[in-house]
Amino acid sequence: MTTTASPDTVPPDLASIRARAGEVLARAAGAGSRARAVITTGQQVGLFTGPLLTAVKSAALLDLRRALGGEGVDADAIFWCASEDHDLVEVTRILLPGPDGPRDLGPDPAPLAANRHPVGPLQPQVDFGRIADEAVGREEGAPFGPDARQFAALGQGRSYYEGFVASLSWLLGDPPLVFADAAALGDKPALVPLAVRLVRERETVRRLLGEQARELEARGLPLQVTAEPSALPLFAIVGSTRHLLREDGGAFSLKGDESRTWKEDEVTDRFESGEWKPSFSALTRPLATSWLHPVAATVLGPAEVAYWRQMLPLFGWAGLVPPCIVPRPSVVLLGRTDRKLAERIGLPLEEFLASPLEARRARAAARHAELLARLAPVESGAREALESLRPAFVGLDASLGKGLDATTQNISFAIGKLRERVLAAAARADEAFGRDVDRLAASLLPGGKLAERVYSPLVYLPRHGRERLAERLLGQVRWSEPGPQVIEI
Repeated sequence: MTTTASPDTVPPDLASIRARAGEVLARAAGAGSRARAVITTGQQVGLFTGPLLTAVKSAALLDLRRALGGEGVDADAIFWCASEDHDLVEVTRILLPGPDGPRDLGPDPAPLAANRHPVGPLQPQVDFGRIADEAVGREEGAPFGPDARQFAALGQGRSYYEGFVASLSWLLGDPPLVFADAAALGDKPALVPLAVRLVRERETVRRLLGEQARELEARGLPLQVTAEPSALPLFAIVGSTRHLLREDGGAFSLKGDESRTWKEDEVTDRFESGEWKPSFSALTRPLATSWLHPVAATVLGPAEVAYWRQMLPLFGWAGLVPPCIVPRPSVVLLGRTDRKLAERIGLPLEEFLASPLEARRARAAARHAELLARLAPVESGAREALESLRPAFVGLDASLGKGLDATTQNISFAIGKLRERVLAAAARADEAFGRDVDRLAASLLPGGKLAERVYSPLVYLPRHGRERLAERLLGQVRWSEPGPQVIEI
């Protein structure tokens, strides 16, 4: 992983967000709406709140709300629950640490992959008690086992959306978050005009997205979202099923139900009559949020920043003011055992997080510097010996000079590879140090990812408890520091 900041990971300052709040409120007033400024974040409604980063986002949003309050901006903090997503596989992954890395206790993904129903209203088919027992059982003594079991029980008998809201509210101590349900039927009539415009002005929308995509690719920036050419950035919920809307040559169809086609007016009539409910893709979901609320700033993860980058021109098309993008902070929870391991390793934690492998190699290079240094004269001696033969070789045949150059380069390459193998062997030879590195990496970087992206709060509750976990997140996560923030727990 890397912690280097890029232009997309530099947060705006409070003055910029305050100014943006004024802009969005002025637009809301012009549209006849009286409202407070809004700041948002969001996530899929995963089991056990999904990975810890969900709570980190929430803590960052609340920290931003406090900071804005100090600047005289009274804003509502809205957590946008992506409850209309139909990816049941993603929201049901439940990872716990295991001897060979993270292990998934979620249900078999195969039968879930075909789901086309928004996940929010569905009932999880999960044994919450068994999973809680597994989480508690892996912690010797588990002083806060009851907290973990209470947390798990919040999902029992509730829909994905209800369990998510109950779990996140309990975890953070019922903070002043307003939860918005993307599947809320009460919001659908207000969103119909946006959906109708996306249908009627689809060619303009496609052009704007295409131009932005080409510009990003020309700058060497990857596209987070790619779509089939016929797809609109819009879904229709028909009954309880969510379908991607397609159009080819003026004929519209629903992905997953290709039995018939519709004309443009027939599609818009179905949205306007309420027969179809509008639902939005990753590239238009930001528009829907700002269509409903005067959003001044939004806290986004790296993937979200990437797809917002793709769709930004659509704000102008829709007549909306784009929110300030606040890259979410990332967090490294450092327990007592982790801290001791880090001290024994003796490297700055930032360097370790950048590459545990490099930590091992750096230690090996320092401990075996003399042996590695002995390779340098071997290489230079071989190069000098070959170079001494150049006059004779070139005198015999001028083309032999190129062969001599190639041989010299091959020797340097071969010795470089040998040096790497020596380093690797030296790193393996230091078994105690290697075990410390591997244990710390398994805790902080499971599978090469920050643990906040892999493990849910359920992993941390048995040892640390709700009160301490909430206190550390709400008290120490800073909205304006996008790099990994180390929090001792």
